[in-house]
Amino acid sequence: MYAIISDRGRQYKVREGELLQVDKLTLEKGAAVTFDKVLLVGKDSAVKVGTPNVSGAKVTGVLEDQIKGKKTISHRRVLSHSIGTRRGHRVKYSVVRIQKIEG
Repeated sequence: MYAIISDRGRQYKVREGELLQVDKLTLEKGAAVTFDKVLLVGKDSAVKVGTPNVSGAKVTGVLEDQIKGKKTISHRRVLSHSIGTRRGHRVKYSVVRIQKIEG
């Protein structure tokens, strides 16, 4: 069984038992996470497509960890003045283990 969910403007395809990496959630480790915006639910050859969401469907999981992504470096240089700036940024993610897909 699989589902396509929408979380804060991003869509993810999930299966039961999988780890899902989403933008940082403000929850403690071990907390329950519920995704209510389920766009599609599929099982074998049967597929339910929502308009826009599948009614009564939800995906539940447990927050496993809070991690940081790979560092991204941006560099800006003005050649005529020999000036340059360099900035780094790391996106914070939450890792959620999908436990149950209802629908």
